[in-house]
Amino acid sequence: MAHRGSTMQYACFTCRKCFKRIQEAAPSNRFMTSEQQSEAIRETWARNEAMEHKCPNCGGKTFKMGIDFKAPKKTDAKAWAEVAKYIRTGNVYYRGNNEVST
Repeated sequence: MAHRGSTMQYACFTCRKCFKRIQEAAPSNRFMTSEQQSEAIRETWARNEAMEHKCPNCGGKTFKMGIDFKAPKKTDAKAWAEVAKYIRTGNVYYRGNNEVST
């Protein structure tokens, strides 16, 4: 059974829209050893990374933005281009690294 986890933001650069999807949380209980818990966390993280979400609007590819992403206005093409460049270099928006540099 999948456990409910936190939400992660995803964005479609074609539609310039942002939406959230729930990430699976690792199972944990008091009967698991620390090694079992560590392995469950690794497996869950790998499944979350491999999961591919499609845009609900156009059905196209979406990109994982992180939990601290604040989407620019839909009409601001320059800002969306900067965001796309930042994300395609392998970065995500988390506390402490959410500045977009040009």
